[in-house]
Amino acid sequence: MKVFGFYKSKKYLQRVMFSIMASMVIVLIASSVSNTYILEKSVKSIQEESNLKVLSQIQYNLSYMNDIITRLSNFVYRDHFLIPLMFNDDLPKMDLIRGHRQMSNIMESSSFLHSMVIYNKSQSELYGTSSSLLLDGGVTKDKIRSVLLDPSHPQPTNRLIPMSLEKEDGRIDTFAFIVTDSLKSFTGSQSAIILFIKSEWVFDSLRKMNVASNRDQGEIYIQTQNGQLLSSNPNSFFMSDLDQAHIKDLVLTDKAAGSHTSGFVIDHLSNQKEMVTYMDDGLGSWTILYIQSYEKLMEEVTKTRNQSLLLSGLFLLLAIGISIWLSYKLYNPIENMLKRIRPHLPNERDSGINTVDELGMMGDNYMKLTERLNEISSEQIVSKYYIRRFLTDSQLFSHHDMQHLIEKHELNISVKEEMLVCVMKIDNFAAYDNMMTGASKKLYNFAIVNISQEIMSRHYPCEAVEIRGDHVVLILSRSVYDQTLLFEQVAPLLQEIQDTIERYYSISLSCGISDIITQYPFLSTAYTQALRLSQYMIVKGRKAIIRSEDIKENLASKQMSLPDIVERRLAEALKKGQLTNVGTELEKAFSLIASFNYDDMIRTVSNLAWIIRKAASDISDNRIVSFSVDIDYIHQIAKEKETLEEMYLSLLSLCAKICEGQRPANMERNEMMLETVKELIEQKFSDINLSQQSIAMTVKLSSAYIGKLFKENYKMSITEYINEVRLKHAQILLEQDNYTITEIMDRCGYANQSYFFRLFKGKVGSTPKEYRMKKSIS
Repeated sequence: MKVFGFYKSKKYLQRVMFSIMASMVIVLIASSVSNTYILEKSVKSIQEESNLKVLSQIQYNLSYMNDIITRLSNFVYRDHFLIPLMFNDDLPKMDLIRGHRQMSNIMESSSFLHSMVIYNKSQSELYGTSSSLLLDGGVTKDKIRSVLLDPSHPQPTNRLIPMSLEKEDGRIDTFAFIVTDSLKSFTGSQSAIILFIKSEWVFDSLRKMNVASNRDQGEIYIQTQNGQLLSSNPNSFFMSDLDQAHIKDLVLTDKAAGSHTSGFVIDHLSNQKEMVTYMDDGLGSWTILYIQSYEKLMEEVTKTRNQSLLLSGLFLLLAIGISIWLSYKLYNPIENMLKRIRPHLPNERDSGINTVDELGMMGDNYMKLTERLNEISSEQIVSKYYIRRFLTDSQLFSHHDMQHLIEKHELNISVKEEMLVCVMKIDNFAAYDNMMTGASKKLYNFAIVNISQEIMSRHYPCEAVEIRGDHVVLILSRSVYDQTLLFEQVAPLLQEIQDTIERYYSISLSCGISDIITQYPFLSTAYTQALRLSQYMIVKGRKAIIRSEDIKENLASKQMSLPDIVERRLAEALKKGQLTNVGTELEKAFSLIASFNYDDMIRTVSNLAWIIRKAASDISDNRIVSFSVDIDYIHQIAKEKETLEEMYLSLLSLCAKICEGQRPANMERNEMMLETVKELIEQKFSDINLSQQSIAMTVKLSSAYIGKLFKENYKMSITEYINEVRLKHAQILLEQDNYTITEIMDRCGYANQSYFFRLFKGKVGSTPKEYRMKKSIS
């Protein structure tokens, strides 16, 4: 009973267990049934194939017998001793004697012949060899006439016709084979030879097949066109007229349905289920049947099915055990969860939770928690709204109204004690804003608000709210523990908040602390003051905690810009490329800026940026070579950098680049001068008077200086370079144009032929004429 009660109390466990059990049972039953069905179908298919092979062999035997009899009948029909017996109207005694002797000879030569009869149409007489035909007083002749010579029942020729010739009980003892001179059915209107074949000869083949197939407990039959069954076993089943008619209908129906000459059907015969395999004999007159007991045929299948069911039962028991174990494994997490939830549900019975399963109970609990959370969330949204309104528009509320709203929404703000406002601003907010996604920002802001409120609430009643996404505001009320100094623990607690946020989230916060206020309408003023104070982290650096007394000099400062002499000296030092002086003047400037008001700091740094940009523009305009320093970025420094130290370092770095950019001016001038010399040589190489002296006069420099400069840079003299250019053009003229050597010398600036030849051969290794011939051949 305890076990039953245990399961009864765990409805979800019951459902899981029964589901797994039902699934396993269905799978096992389906597997067992499908296996049995497939096995039975396979056995039927194999048995049909085996039976058809047996029937094919019987079909071949019958065809072979029919072929033997046909050949014999053709020989007998043409025997000249037997022709008089068939056709003579008046038969002489000697012809009768010779005919009987010939029939006796034929009977002796063929072991399968029972007897033979010659029918003479003219005399309407039967002549035969059997003793019964001659001595029974005409009884045998009457049987032959009634069966074979009845005009109302034509008989096929050249086919085996079963009949009872000597048996009193009507059993088949011979097969008649009628031979005429036409292919029409025999009606007794023409003479014929009738061969009677021993039934044993035909049934012997069936008997051997029955012996060979005894393992299947089957019986082989021959079905005639009228549905009569012929068998080698006198005691065969299914010989009643009802069974024979039923078998005939089954075979004909299956043949008509499938339009085939072989196959099998399964039906009840003589109150037993039988499998009937059939095949036509190939001659169009008989059908060979193989009838087997379906129960005996499927005996092995039945054994296999029973074994399969037994194994399935064993596996079913094993599956039930596994399903119970698996159900417990699957249920274990739910049970652990319930153990944690139930202690928090004191009214479990009163609430009707037992009417549903465990998941329903957890679902109901979740819905209640969700509803409660939504209520809390809605209340928090309203509370945060009023806190923001107090911070931004407190002057619109009276002290009494604000006190009423604080009490109504249970805000953690004292209604009697002094207050102050702290602003915690995220440092380097632009990079933080670009790096974080919207969801991450919400998560970080939520964490900062919660951590700040939790730490600060240790000593002071506190409300925290996030504003504009870049800063968090704390409203603190005086603590009962502050006996001597007001809010003395605020700065240490703020530093703890800064360290915690940076340790967990790598976010730096700068803080501004307002002056103490005593009236609620001054909250907006305190918030504005704290926000302005947090901006002075530009001087104090990141993670600064700033009070109004910390920046008294900045707030009292009347100076709004730098002295003109500082700006002028900075510009002159930049133009002269004197980096040391530039650094000195920048340091003086930022020392003065650090004592300014916040807005004046930003404006003065922007002015410094403009002065540096203008100096760089003047330098670039007066240079021969373009200035490579990018100074467009200089206007973003005051906006992107958050501290004066960062602004100072950025401007100093840019000034260093400007000064460094002026140093290679002499080298660039020399390169330009040498490029000018090379261009002059390329333009005037055809001038005979072109020389180092003429080039020096053109560029207005001394010949020695320009020669030395060219030699140092290109490792060859100007004269060598002139010859190099002239010979190169001479090669081009020799290859492409049909100028004479003299014309080429004139075009290349040579007056002395031997001098030209010596220089050309020294460069190319051949004379100009040889060079031209070689190029024309190639």
